[in-house]
Amino acid sequence: MSASIKAEEANELYADATTGGYIATIREDAGMTQSQLAEAVTFSPATLSRIESGDKLASQEEVSSILAAIGTPKAGELAEFLNQNWDEIARPTFDHPNRSALWEANLTLRKVSELRSDPNLKAVFLRQVDLYEEELRRVTKLLITRDHQMAFIGSIGVGKSTAICKMTGLIRSEEPKFDRQIVLETGAGGITLCEVHIAQGPQYGIRIVPRSEESIRRDVEDFSEYLVAQGRPPSASAESNNEEETDTLGLSKEVVRAIRNMSGMTERRRELNGRRIRLDPAKQLAIHLGNAQELCVHILTKMDLLRRNRRDAWYPANHPHPPHAWLQEIFAAINNGRHPEFTLPQKIEIVLPESVLNSQEIAIRIVDTKGIDQTAERQDLECHFDDPRTLVVLCSRFNDAPEVALQTLLRRAKDSGARDVAPKTILLVLARPEEALAVKHDDGIAVEDEQEGFELKRDQIRLRLNQQGLADISVEFFNAREERPDALRELLVRKIEEHRSYFADRIKRLSEAVDNLSNNRQDEQIRFVFEHVMSDLSVWVRSNREIELSQEGVQRPLVAAIDGTRYASTIRAAVRRYGDWYNLDYYHHLAFGVRRLAVEQIGARIEAFKVIVNNLLANDELSPAKEFLEGVNRRLDVLLDESYRRIQSAGRETFIQTLAKHSAFWDRCDVRWGQGSGYRIAIRDLTDQELQKESTELENLLLSLLSAEWESIMTAIEGMLENTEARPSVGSSIRQE
Repeated sequence: MSASIKAEEANELYADATTGGYIATIREDAGMTQSQLAEAVTFSPATLSRIESGDKLASQEEVSSILAAIGTPKAGELAEFLNQNWDEIARPTFDHPNRSALWEANLTLRKVSELRSDPNLKAVFLRQVDLYEEELRRVTKLLITRDHQMAFIGSIGVGKSTAICKMTGLIRSEEPKFDRQIVLETGAGGITLCEVHIAQGPQYGIRIVPRSEESIRRDVEDFSEYLVAQGRPPSASAESNNEEETDTLGLSKEVVRAIRNMSGMTERRRELNGRRIRLDPAKQLAIHLGNAQELCVHILTKMDLLRRNRRDAWYPANHPHPPHAWLQEIFAAINNGRHPEFTLPQKIEIVLPESVLNSQEIAIRIVDTKGIDQTAERQDLECHFDDPRTLVVLCSRFNDAPEVALQTLLRRAKDSGARDVAPKTILLVLARPEEALAVKHDDGIAVEDEQEGFELKRDQIRLRLNQQGLADISVEFFNAREERPDALRELLVRKIEEHRSYFADRIKRLSEAVDNLSNNRQDEQIRFVFEHVMSDLSVWVRSNREIELSQEGVQRPLVAAIDGTRYASTIRAAVRRYGDWYNLDYYHHLAFGVRRLAVEQIGARIEAFKVIVNNLLANDELSPAKEFLEGVNRRLDVLLDESYRRIQSAGRETFIQTLAKHSAFWDRCDVRWGQGSGYRIAIRDLTDQELQKESTELENLLLSLLSAEWESIMTAIEGMLENTEARPSVGSSIRQE
């Protein structure tokens, strides 16, 4: 490469609009004005101003002279950063919180490439090179991205939306009453229409992801059928002898409220003969029409979905009220279906111009999940335990902590093989002072103060969590009405930073392992140790190459979910949607069943293999292979995590293809409504029978799925242990984008 080309590439590193901003920050931290710095480097203040604003891209010589004139350690860091050659992973920003660890990863990956190019490197060491590189690239990929989520999960009415608003500053401080200060609409439960996200953006605003017209139509059909049934004479209801049909409406009350508002059919109140009476135009129309389908068409027409095509709104510069007041107003309008331009949302996103939770180095998105009503076994909740970038915040009432629904979620996360549940989960107990003071010791003596009550309650909670094998989950208390949020806010951000620190530490340890490998690659004794280790592990692989798999019991979670559903109308709502209903999702329960089979069969077999690995780790004579063996364990964890997610996803798709399209089955379930009591049991049995009837085809599909994953895992293990001549590494072709 010519000197001129190298010089051009070097200048490109400096020709970055962000560099000027870093220079301005470093100059200000040093207490220098633009005029003082310009004088020191013989630039005009106007030129320096253009460089700092990014209007002028400075050359390498100009940047070097500016940073030398500032002369602080931070200026030296920036100069060093700009001269670094990021050839293995993408160059991070200078203000990246883990920039040092990423640079170490880049240098280590460079060493890995050099080791691989050594023609004399023995195959036994090449396996280590492959393993270290793959782990380095995986950890680097997780660390280089600064985007993280905090998913708040809890029962309806538990107060999580209030706590979120307090922590994110979504508070109208000018309002005297606390309940009116909260920007997100709150109440006694059943208030928020859908999942709500809070993220940083260019300015104050609100965005939605709309629901499909088909899903809205289904909701209106359910509502119409309910209204018509309610309008029947008592004798007609008695003749049906189906008390389950009158238990409740399958739709949530917040959806019903939005449909009423969108169609202009809200209940009205008026005085009559000194009594306040309620008038329901929707019920009156249902009685008049007497037909659910006609009523549905009428309501959909009045909702005018075609006109409701707006997807976002931004705070107007000339608005008479402060931004938080505007957000409160427009959120309530969209959430209740009162805004004439917005349809029913699947997700609402609140956009703030400032960093969420005051986190400057990490971009945090808050997810306020839809409150748990009838069941916690929902895909939109359980998916968060699989995401390495998500901190799960389980919100519980004080007296019930940890609530049964949250214990169910934790148990299912464990059953599904989700890893690192404890480090990625916090139990947030939303408390009131009087509740803490009411706590008593085992001898019946009351606590002396609020703090003692919290500590005693924490011990009780840990005892329950220990029964789930999750005693290490952090337990925190927060009184949103009276406490300042600063400490909790810092704790949540620190929890994510600790998780990122683990990845940074992994890079450091992998760097040390690569150095050891480089230094010891000619040591015959160490080579013998590795060959011995790989030989022992290969014996297990050869004897376990084939595995007997079974799909028996895959439908048990679904059958149990139907059996445990509180309201028959919820089952009815799922049937009307061919099993795709958030409160009773056939395909989520079936996919969970497939994943649980994978944990019980594939996962258990791999855990047996890890016992052998751990026994080798405990042998002091094999200490040179310690990092490699630990790397094998970590690689197995990654393989299992990826496999479980693929199996669950593929299992869901398998059942959608075989069951969702079986209209005859759903018709049989549909007509069962209105044929007397026992609807829940009837649908449970019909579902179980249908899955049994399709068992041969399903067995072939599921066994093929499980077998393919086992084959993939075993091939990967063999790749870690094979003792052949040097081969190209799959990981060596991967680069960070």
